[in-house]
Formats: sequence, structure tokens, C-alpha cells
Amino acid sequence: MDMLTALALSIGILIALWVKVGSMASLLVPAGIVAWACFFAAGGKIQGLQKTIAATLSGVVWVWLAMTLIGMMGMGSWGWVIIGVVAFILVFQSRVPALSFIPGAFCGAAVTAWAAPTDPKGYLMVAVALIAGAVLGYVSEMGAFGRARRT
Repeated sequence: MDMLTALALSIGILIALWVKVGSMASLLVPAGIVAWACFFAAGGKIQGLQKTIAATLSGVVWVWLAMTLIGMMGMGSWGWVIIGVVAFILVFQSRVPALSFIPGAFCGAAVTAWAAPTDPKGYLMVAVALIAGAVLGYVSEMGAFGRARRT
């Protein structure tokens, strides 16, 4: 089997399982799928896994800090400025090699803002879904490599 077909098969099977199990576990299935895509956009393999997890989780942390600051200081009308600062940080942090995958940082921030967690558990659930999606990307890639080599 050629690599693309093996990858399509691997992703198709695993994403179906992710949708089923992730939903049953009350995880944010779309966040996992976004991280899965980030894994491949980051180049795959172990380096893509590491970059995806680090970058997407940094997005979670920065949005959490921004939302906390906005809420604690009653800065709702200044939220747009704080979000602009977060965007600056998401790019600037790419000077750190582990955080150099800028799209992953923005994806992590975006799914966190989309999920709009209201407590620490909500942010943790976003982080778990992002990590799971990145790991599933890695597993799907390894499964495809194995299947393509056997045929």
C-alpha cells in the first residue's frame, strides 16, 4: 500500500475512534482535530509532536492569563488590547526553539478562546484534547509508516 493510502486509512480509523471516545469522555473533539492537523503542519515525527504540544499549550496558557487579567481587572472594554498583546507574545515566543511553531500557538489560543472555559478545569480539558490530538497525529503517522512498509 502506498504511503498516502496508508495514512488516509490510519487517520480515518483513528479519527472515528477519537470522535467516539473523545465525546464520551467530554473532551473537546474539535480541539484534538486541530492539534492533529498542527502535528502534520509542524512536519510530523517526534519533532512535530514536541513542537505541536509545546506551541498549542502555550496558546492555552496565554489565553488563560489574558482572560484572567481581563476578568480580574474589569478590563472588558480593553480586551482587544490584551488580545493584541497575546498575539504579539505568540509570535515573539517563537525565538524559543520549543515554541517556534507559530501556527500551533495560534491554534491553541483559538480553540481555547472558542471553548471559553470558565474555570481551571475547562482550561485543563482544552489542554488534554490538544495533547491527545497531537499524540493521535503521531500514532496515525507511525501506523501509516508501518502499514506502508509491510506491503
